[in-house]
This record gives sequence, structure tokens and C-alpha cells, in this order.
Amino acid sequence: MQAIIFDCFGVLTTDYWREFVARMPLAAQSTLNDLNKAYDAGFIPLAEYLSSVEAACGHRPELVEANHGGATKNQELLAVIRSLKTNYKIGLLSNIASNWITEKFLTEAEQQLFDSMIFSHTVKLTKPDAAIFELMAERLGVEPANCLMVDDLEINCEGAKAVGMQAVLYQNLSQLKTDLAVVLK
Repeated sequence: MQAIIFDCFGVLTTDYWREFVARMPLAAQSTLNDLNKAYDAGFIPLAEYLSSVEAACGHRPELVEANHGGATKNQELLAVIRSLKTNYKIGLLSNIASNWITEKFLTEAEQQLFDSMIFSHTVKLTKPDAAIFELMAERLGVEPANCLMVDDLEINCEGAKAVGMQAVLYQNLSQLKTDLAVVLK
């Protein structure tokens, strides 16, 4: 293994969008997820996204307005990443419609932990599309077979595996440490 790639929402921070969608009626959930995917990929502008979310929900959720304002960093995971950085290339791969991660979430020192960061809106691709995983491996200068993807969604782990990467489904830090010990031995 030469590189470890981390997701942001659900791994480095909680996934407020997924929590919000889970509270919506089933009939709206698919529409909301489709809208979010299109927005994260940069295919629809913010104004259209907001009005479409409002139409699907019947109101404009504070979550969208806050632009992830309540996000809490997983400081313990950042410490693990810091220790991994000495032996592995580190990537950050996130489905996100803005540069919020670099502009408001991670400090400059924390950003230096990552050899490459790909945000879906900048490449017009979202996980689990195979092309975004291949692009990350290319930017890290590593073959996909030598990469490990850490994501909290099974579908994204499956996408990484489809291009030859190994994947760990993130549930919590203790479980991740156990899985990393097995995969990286």
C-alpha cells in the first residue's frame, strides 16, 4: 500500500446532509439525493439547488443555508492521518459543491497532511464514479491497486474496489484503527 485516501463527510466530519435527508419523507429522499449529487458535481448552480431543495422539502432547510457551519472535525482521525503521512501518500476525496473544506474547515497545517485533494465540483465527477477514483490515484502518482479508500458509504467503497483499490468502510475511529492494522501490515 502506497496511498490512503479519505472521504470528508461522515469520516473527517459528520454528514449533516445524510442526517437531514433521513428525516425527510421517503418520497422526497431520492429527489434530494439526486439534487445533491448534481450540485456536488457542479452541474447546477446554488440558486437552482436551493430552490429545488426548498420545493422538495416544502421549506429551505437551515443546513443548506449554513454551508456546513456546524461541522466538527474528527481531531483524533487527523492525528492518525498525521502518523500515516510519514509512510503513505494521503488523499482527500469528497463529493462537495464548493471549496468549503479548504476555505473554512481545514486549517492550512491540516491541509498539508494531504498530498492531493479532489472535490467533486472541480472535476465534474462524484463518487462512486470509477473515473474519480482513477483520477485520485493518478494525482497521487500511485496505481489504484496500491491505494486504500476510507469512506463511510458502502457504495463508495464498492466504487473504489471496482478500479482495483482496497477499501475500508468507516464506522468509527476504533474500527478504522483495527482495519488499518490488518490492511497495512
